[in-house]
Amino acid sequence: MDELLTLAWAHGGVLTTRLAGDIGIGRDGLTQAVRRRTLRHLDRGLYAVGPAPATPELRHLELCRALRLEYPDAVLAGHSAVLAHGLPTWRVPLDRALLLREVPRQIRRSGAVIRPTAGAGLSVATGEGAASVPAVALTQLALDHGSFAGVISADAALHRGLVSLDDLRAELGRRRRHRRVQQATAMCHLVDGASESPGESRLRVTLALVSIAVEPQFVVRDEDGEVVGRADLRVAGTNVLIEFDGAVKYREGGAEALVREKRREDRFRALGWVVVRVTWADLEHPERVIAAVRRAMAVASRTASLAS
Repeated sequence: MDELLTLAWAHGGVLTTRLAGDIGIGRDGLTQAVRRRTLRHLDRGLYAVGPAPATPELRHLELCRALRLEYPDAVLAGHSAVLAHGLPTWRVPLDRALLLREVPRQIRRSGAVIRPTAGAGLSVATGEGAASVPAVALTQLALDHGSFAGVISADAALHRGLVSLDDLRAELGRRRRHRRVQQATAMCHLVDGASESPGESRLRVTLALVSIAVEPQFVVRDEDGEVVGRADLRVAGTNVLIEFDGAVKYREGGAEALVREKRREDRFRALGWVVVRVTWADLEHPERVIAAVRRAMAVASRTASLAS
């Protein structure tokens, strides 16, 4: 089966039934290769070599590569394009790719949804092939999967300079007749490129929904104006800081990172700030997060009253 391996690696680690047929290997040969674990079966008529990618996002991009091998004219769209641009997604189903092709109407096949290119907007080359430009992809993601999902991906795009708010607004105007345009409109209202992680974005939007305004990446200074540190969020107009604990920085920095974080937080509190820590697990219970922030706001208010 050296021919299959060579063929697959020549196409980014993927191949199709049609390409295998071109070198004289039919369905029986492909089935045997899968049984021997020479190939992995991705989807109908699509195969890959090597170990399966470690994350759902990478597995989705592998599927996209195989589908584009099947449909060379296809353009990645929506969540597939967002991933192709290296942006995060949140709670977006990744079992199907979204493709644009010259088809008269939407087609659903195993592993993909294929939509007409008509009116789909601009595309650009990425490492995964042709994909909708970021503003178009992000707007489509919000239309398909909701404003929360859109904000988390759009925050990252803004933060990295891949898109501007004007770009998003222009694309929103182009989609103003879409039946779910409210979802994309909400995304544009809620995005903030200052957020540095999906967790911070989700936390900020959760608080915005109950009218708790926050300032991302708030710089804390001491009495002499020296910078003490930077908090993920500050509740506007209060002495409440909110830190999102994604745990990644602790895994990367080990015990030293934990010690540094503890000292920084102790300095915040010594300066009169009330600190709320939020984890991914906490975000699964937004009502608890909101209650914790409101309690901290009440404590900060009482402390300020006593001080005055």
